Amino acid sequence: MDIKQLVNDVKTFFQSVLEKEANVIGVRQHEKGWMVQVETIEDSDYQRRRALDDVVGLYEVEVSNNIEIIGYKRIGLRERDEIGQIGDEE
Repeated sequence: MDIKQLVNDVKTFFQSVLEKEANVIGVRQHEKGWMVQVETIEDSDYQRRRALDDVVGLYEVEVSNNIEIIGYKRIGLRERDEIGQIGDEE
């Protein structure tokens, strides 16, 4: 398993499917494959028009052992300059 390949595939997925630039901030292996945590800017144009700080979305991406993306979900939001999250997604 090549972690560079995994990271590149997740970044490519976010760019092509969600049209967002992704920063991988964590990777961990589990029995069914991999869990990858990603940060991305949410609606940056909207935020800039209203002179607000960028909002960063935190996503969790599940990847199979065959490096196929099984699913993803947003697990939190925070302002770019803040450490804590704005709210948790359920």
